[in-house]
Amino acid sequence: MNEAVKPTRRENVLIAGMAISQVIAIGCLFHSFTLFLAPLQQEFGWSSTQMTGAFTLGLITADLIAVPVGQYVDKHGGRLVMSLGATLAAVCLAAWTLIDSIIGFYILWLFMGVAMGSTLGNTSAAIIAANVRDYRRGLTYLSIVAGLSSTVVIPIVSYLLANYGWRAAVSGLAIMQFLGPACINAYILRGSVGSRTLEYQRKLKSREEGRPSGLASNNISPLHTALRRPAFWLLAIAASVHWYTITALNVHIMPLLQGRGVSLDLAVLIFAINGPAAVLGRLLLHVFDRAGNARRHGRICFPIFALGVLMLIYVAPLGTWGLISYAVVFGMAAGVLMIVRQTAIAEIFGLRGYGAVSGALSTVSIIPRTCAPVTIAMMETRFGSYEPVLWFLFGLVVLGTLAFYLASRERPLE
Repeated sequence: MNEAVKPTRRENVLIAGMAISQVIAIGCLFHSFTLFLAPLQQEFGWSSTQMTGAFTLGLITADLIAVPVGQYVDKHGGRLVMSLGATLAAVCLAAWTLIDSIIGFYILWLFMGVAMGSTLGNTSAAIIAANVRDYRRGLTYLSIVAGLSSTVVIPIVSYLLANYGWRAAVSGLAIMQFLGPACINAYILRGSVGSRTLEYQRKLKSREEGRPSGLASNNISPLHTALRRPAFWLLAIAASVHWYTITALNVHIMPLLQGRGVSLDLAVLIFAINGPAAVLGRLLLHVFDRAGNARRHGRICFPIFALGVLMLIYVAPLGTWGLISYAVVFGMAAGVLMIVRQTAIAEIFGLRGYGAVSGALSTVSIIPRTCAPVTIAMMETRFGSYEPVLWFLFGLVVLGTLAFYLASRERPLE
């Protein structure tokens, strides 16, 4: 897409609305979970492994529905899916305050997974890709603003936890989720389309009139075409490593830092820095390499991502500035790689069927991505510290770097 294309007011409103919606939704449904581990363990006696297992169930559910949700969005647009999903998330958060058994907690996160799969990440990216002519710009702006989710939501949750308890904090998230994403999605997505909406409408009209549906190539599933290419599976490995590492550290960074003697306030600060660091990385990318492509960006940022994990091993124990330097480097690389994953799909596989292909990437990476919280907890329990875990994560990122490099060498589809 030509960078010189001037965005319309409609496109700007769509990008802004989606960005605000994602800031709130990601913060409420993803980033805030780690802050509730200690209060829930103190009140109910549930272990870290039990609680992260419920969170993992939610992530698995979200990835399992990624392909059908993506296909629906490609065909019909995202208004219904994202509005209902955000409303379901608000209901689940409100119901959380009534849960007092681990079984109920798992059932809750099963439904929360449906909400996450309908509202986060892939769905919003598919909407931008189908409705914004300069999709690179749209996805970059969406990621820049959405990267502030931890910075915006975590301090609010921390304040509510410290002053009113975990139930009040969860109730606050429920209110934010409904007044934010649920209402925003229902309003701004009016008239939005999917990447294959017009194609399906023409096909339906032709079928009703008894005419041929069009060129045979239009009947070939873009998802089927993508699955036959090595680049899809290599990109899936790279994306899995990226998500596994981010999820593992998002859930475990608080106990990891506190286990090293870091104060709660400093640990919260380090956790909150990830958001601005991700935004900084995306801004630098947009300012200095606006015409660049996902291939070059990924080749640069995956090694920096590995460096960030290495810094957590060697630099972070040195003190406050070591922790801050880790958070900045890791957050910048992780933030840029989010854009890389989204734009690489469009560059390599095309915009047609973007939602389904993006959802398939999430689905095939379901095990490595969603087992991160539980496997990391089990490894920490087995070894008695997080140090071996961090070396394991470093090795995974090296593997992901190699996989992305190989995927980026494949020629894009015309």
